[in-house]
Amino acid sequence: MLKLVAATGVAGLAGCSGNGSGGSEDAEPDVQGTYVSASSVDAQSLNWLTIADSTSGSYVTATLDGTWAITPDREIFPLWADYSTDDGRVYEIELREGLEWGAGYGEMTAEDWVYMIETVFQAEDNWSGYPNADDWFRTNPDSGQREPIPVEQTGTRTFEISLFEVDPSFPFKPILWRQQCIPKGILEKYAEDRDTEGLQQDEELNTLAYTGNLGPYTYENWERSASYTVTRNDDYYLRDVADVPDRFREAPYFDQEIIRVISEESTRLGALESGEVDSAGIPPDKATRFENLPNVDVNVTPQPYARVLIYNMRANGWEPFRSKAVRRALAFAVDKESVVENILRGYGQVAQTMQPKWSEWYDDSRVEAFGVGDRYGPEATRSRLESALSGTEYAYDGDRLVDGSGDGVTLTIYYDSGQPTEGTIAEFVAQEFSENAGIEVQPEAVSSSTFQSNYVRTSAPEGSEPEWTAGIFNGGPRDVATSAEPWDMCINLQFNTYPFTPASSKGFFERRGGINFYGYYPEEDIGELYERASSTTDDARRRELFGEAFGLISEEQPFGFLAMPSSVSGYAEDVRGYDEEFNTGWDSQTWYFA
Repeated sequence: MLKLVAATGVAGLAGCSGNGSGGSEDAEPDVQGTYVSASSVDAQSLNWLTIADSTSGSYVTATLDGTWAITPDREIFPLWADYSTDDGRVYEIELREGLEWGAGYGEMTAEDWVYMIETVFQAEDNWSGYPNADDWFRTNPDSGQREPIPVEQTGTRTFEISLFEVDPSFPFKPILWRQQCIPKGILEKYAEDRDTEGLQQDEELNTLAYTGNLGPYTYENWERSASYTVTRNDDYYLRDVADVPDRFREAPYFDQEIIRVISEESTRLGALESGEVDSAGIPPDKATRFENLPNVDVNVTPQPYARVLIYNMRANGWEPFRSKAVRRALAFAVDKESVVENILRGYGQVAQTMQPKWSEWYDDSRVEAFGVGDRYGPEATRSRLESALSGTEYAYDGDRLVDGSGDGVTLTIYYDSGQPTEGTIAEFVAQEFSENAGIEVQPEAVSSSTFQSNYVRTSAPEGSEPEWTAGIFNGGPRDVATSAEPWDMCINLQFNTYPFTPASSKGFFERRGGINFYGYYPEEDIGELYERASSTTDDARRRELFGEAFGLISEEQPFGFLAMPSSVSGYAEDVRGYDEEFNTGWDSQTWYFA
């Protein structure tokens, strides 16, 4: 739930990417067994400073708890730290006693945190490539300049964060929710020289050697594209603290946890059915079959990731995507209700903006509907697209959209090669674009790792001087920084809408946004609306401002919103301890075998 993007079909380490529906009748669970989950994709890295995807995040979270968790009742559950504030603007963070790094780095202190925030997160050039760096800045409303949020060490285990404006939702934002840390002793080896490559290749970071007693499990082995293994941490700090429920006193309850990377869907589901693995994501068209199996519990929950059709607005994509009018016209081309009902088999809802309809921040009166009712079809699409492309080289020749040479427009759409359901959506989008927009679309299957390295990661050409360095997911201005390979559209990454704290998705809608690998330049200042909404203590006003922001997002169509798929996961019937309300996995340390 913390990461910006997610691949589909992933059920990671216990509680990190899913939950189940079993009971909790065993009063005193034993420490036993190996919990095995299946994933369609592998992690990108174990260096969490350079990742933005939930799969990689789940690998690291098994060994590093972070500051605090959020329960399904939206209460803060202290892990490494707790917070206090008198005014909702200045927050004091207090670390627990007894937090110990591994690899000889000693006690975790406030100095580690302040050094990391100021030297890495708030480095103006973002030399580390940290995708969430923008969270630690604000844009000055008068000067338009970026300003770092002041941070100050106040004691050995305490530090203060002084926001520019009151923000009562601050503890719930991913800026600190489950935020992890790296010892100063590692970071200072690279910070002075801005040694990005050295930091990314650091052996202690990439083997999680520094994790000490800070998480329930300890890294053991990562066999790329095959499996990831962690073992029970006998020194886990939570077993020695008094202010946690009794079930944490012997946690964790698995001797080992293993993620098996099984890219082929039929093999992955076969492993779940036969009991070779204890959890796996289930595609919607297979859910009914697994619901009828006695040895598998199927859990269906809403989740915050939106299935979107991402347009490449950078220099190596189709240039008309840069036009809001073109994107709006194309939003009439795809029947969203067919996506939800026929492809997702009803496991989800139609998406129209960067928030699910079940969110308290969603204002239906402000959101424009596309791809439904009379706002769908060939006439609605082509008339608007013809108008949007007026004055350009593109025009209609009969039912076909052609370029200045008279050749039909052909675009590509990428999907995950390990996800047949995703491939079906890509084929459906291709069919809809052909019939309703006169544009031919070629679906292309690619592995998740290849897509992220060749199509998502952006960088400026050598010798150029981009206006900014935002990191590997947004390497600079869209005319300068591009990915290694050209592409037009993709649907293999889902974007986090953050229903608890909607402003956390700000990076998707800013030129310098940490995750803006597609080169979107907003016409309206959506980020500023987000900031105003976050800084008001009046709930009605906050809902009004967020409603306005989500209305603007639906108007600008930075990407084509398709659906909010539900999470459908299968669990072995003897897995216990997971919550049933919302897919947070906040207490996954306490899962066990009955």
